[in-house]
Amino acid sequence: MRLNKTLSWIIAISMLFMNSVPIDAAEVGNGNVNDDNSFTIADIISFQKYLVCSGDTAEPTAGDLNADGKLNIFDLNIMKKSIVKSSDISEENKNYVDVSNIEELFLAMRNAQPGDVIRVASGTYDYTVYQGAQKIDTSAAGTAEAPITLTAADPEDPPVITGSSCDNGYVIQIKGDYWILENLCITTSQKGIVLDNSNHSVIRNCEVYNIGSEAIALRDGSSYCTVKDSYIHDIGTMTPGYGEGVYIGSAVSVTGYDYKCDYNTVDGCTFKNVAAEHVDVKEYTTGTEIMNCTFYGDGMTGENYASSFIDIAGNDVNVHDNVGYRNGNANIVAAFELHEQVDGWGYHCTFTDNTLYMDQPYGAVDTKRRMYVVDGWYSDFSVKNNQVDYGEGLVPANSWEFYNSDYVTYLD
Repeated sequence: MRLNKTLSWIIAISMLFMNSVPIDAAEVGNGNVNDDNSFTIADIISFQKYLVCSGDTAEPTAGDLNADGKLNIFDLNIMKKSIVKSSDISEENKNYVDVSNIEELFLAMRNAQPGDVIRVASGTYDYTVYQGAQKIDTSAAGTAEAPITLTAADPEDPPVITGSSCDNGYVIQIKGDYWILENLCITTSQKGIVLDNSNHSVIRNCEVYNIGSEAIALRDGSSYCTVKDSYIHDIGTMTPGYGEGVYIGSAVSVTGYDYKCDYNTVDGCTFKNVAAEHVDVKEYTTGTEIMNCTFYGDGMTGENYASSFIDIAGNDVNVHDNVGYRNGNANIVAAFELHEQVDGWGYHCTFTDNTLYMDQPYGAVDTKRRMYVVDGWYSDFSVKNNQVDYGEGLVPANSWEFYNSDYVTYLD
């Protein structure tokens, strides 16, 4: 039964790259594949279903955003990035709110309205001194046209928003849609930034460090969010087995959350001295994209099975253009790992154009186990243009010995 399911999805994921129709390659699509006269999230959902042959769409050729005459996952990536970019606020919708102390910060965030740009003056803001708070939380929500922005008044001297201990608390918890958090330093708490049921939100150009467990969590139904160009380091200082850099979704063993955290993006982030996985994509999540990131293996402890840069239990994850350095850490036994925590999840992922410096030959940690680029023995996945260095220089990872699965598709 599983083999039949796997083979069918190998065909489906291959269609993401191979599907093509006669298109004038000189004409760039406008993204409006559902032909409703606007380019929105609905077009992304429709186009993805079309690519995996699970749905029809009115104007599929409108999805050829790179004008190469093909409809595939690369067009889908452009669509997703365009939607994120369009979430930036227009000047006419801005309302500036300046804060310079912790009380003003709490009030500005909790009373925020669509279009507010909360500019935080340079300095240190300890949330624990404000009425014994355990976190800075808000349910305020922006809109697509007027998101709420929390930013540094001076990006060259960003504010430091902190707790007093890594044992408990969250620095920031957002429970509304369409937020932009940028140019902030987040430190010294159990968790750094938590998005709960927050859709279309963006975390960018932030530094998150000295955090007891997860640095950034996209949780409880948070979808279409982006973590971009951020520096995440010294994470898992209190609970190393749960010290992930970016945590997407929730483990099935944890109740009370909406597990579906879909189509989130981690782009251009740097991870160092992270005790658990740099990015952990949980079961029941779909369509995560992880790209342009740099992973440094220093500090990964191996606790709670943390043994790879990225751990994936969700479906349709696209991992591309990342660089990983094992840096002699014997706790890292594969670059990327797939796990079937729930039947039917942990499938149909793609790994392309990644460069991995694993610095030890096969069997260096366990003589019975190769140090794979992707370790996912049960799963179908697709690969292209990955390179790996086992201590003797980079070589193309283009054959079976680099991947622990009998169901790998090697893309042209």
